Amino acid sequence: MPLAVVLVTASTLFPFIVGKYVWFRTTVDLALVFFLLGLLFQDKLSVVSRRLSVVFREPLVIAVSAFAGIFLLACLFGVNPSYSFWSNFERGEGGLQLLHLWLFFVLLVTLFQDERDWRRLFGWMLAGGALSAVYGLLAGWGVEKFIGPRFSEEGFRFQGSIGNPAYVAAYALFLISYVIYLLRDVWRQKKLISAGGILLLVLGLGFLVMFFAAATRGAFLGLVAAAVAFAGYFVFIRRRWRKWLVGGVVVLLLIVGTFVYLKDTPFVRSIPGSRIFDISFSANTFKDRAIMWKIAWDGFKERPLLGWGPENFIKVFAHDFNTAYFKPSQGFGAWFDRAHSVYFDYLVEIGALGLLAFLSMFAVLYWKLFRVGRTVEVKELPTNQSARHAPAAPTGLSPFVGAFLFAVPVAYLVQGIVLFDVLVIYLNVFIFFAFAAYKLSISTKCQISTKSQAPNNK
Repeated sequence: MPLAVVLVTASTLFPFIVGKYVWFRTTVDLALVFFLLGLLFQDKLSVVSRRLSVVFREPLVIAVSAFAGIFLLACLFGVNPSYSFWSNFERGEGGLQLLHLWLFFVLLVTLFQDERDWRRLFGWMLAGGALSAVYGLLAGWGVEKFIGPRFSEEGFRFQGSIGNPAYVAAYALFLISYVIYLLRDVWRQKKLISAGGILLLVLGLGFLVMFFAAATRGAFLGLVAAAVAFAGYFVFIRRRWRKWLVGGVVVLLLIVGTFVYLKDTPFVRSIPGSRIFDISFSANTFKDRAIMWKIAWDGFKERPLLGWGPENFIKVFAHDFNTAYFKPSQGFGAWFDRAHSVYFDYLVEIGALGLLAFLSMFAVLYWKLFRVGRTVEVKELPTNQSARHAPAAPTGLSPFVGAFLFAVPVAYLVQGIVLFDVLVIYLNVFIFFAFAAYKLSISTKCQISTKSQAPNNK
């Protein structure tokens, strides 16, 4: 599945989209088939049934399932149920895609019960990202049969094998987070200067370059917000670090603010990817989005509960068309089949219930994250220390994992203000929620175990 991002099918009308969703659905369907065959031939039905009963009692799994259920319900009651479920050849989204994403999520939380499983998955996601970057480099150099902009083109923005630089930057945010998570294990094992450690450092640097070469302002704000959130979590948890962390956040914001303020100076403009500093409400892209959001809001008021149905924003756009988009000098003018914001897209397409279900996934995540209690750093035993003298079981997440789970959604939610989701982003969101469910369930079990072993002081 992680290699779906690499597929570019030049023989289809939409080469950057079709191959990816066909590959993804095929892998999920095959995984489900072999999972069911395993239940049949390995006589594991009772074991897996107990596991599924535990999984579907997890609050985060319930929240993700509720979002998927309401999404499908909105398909059924939309203005064009068939189109909402099947989507079209270009987008390949809709209810069918969401159903596969949910199945993928359920298989992950059911089968991935070991830290090594997740590290392997993150490693394969990094491999897919690296191959996507290689595709973009070959296209940039003008290699035959590789589709994409050339480095020599004016206003070049890197698009890899995804086909849209905005999603390259959002995708790179997740890749960078995987690198950071894996580097933490290498650091703890004191193997940073090793083949694996150096490879991760090189990949992390490469994904940062890819991120800035995509020059996407929304994703840049998401990266800054995630860095502040990551530090903020440590400020909340570790008092002795507060002075240094607060100082670092202030310095970061001052640097970013300075570059944004000086965005029109020759020096800043000469920086590759300097487009990310052109952040203002007067930018044409923001003006267009503001008009789109107004159209989406008007459409929401007409069908507030379950919306117009997924994939049906084009009907709202036509119904409440804003004549500001009619510019004969620029051809037929701008047209949009999305509101270009995850919040307004969900609001108009799956209604208030759908948007609340979407936001509830993050609300449950943060509720569970701060509910696990005191965080501790789990330290490995020295090689000469016996298990008998091992420290007590942890009562919560390590500070790093807690900060990781807190910051990654912030990056996604901030960039989502001005961008809608596509498959490469959906995949990472559902992987993250499955990983968070795993980590938070393990933490809860540790708490219960510790409480059960505590002496009775009555």
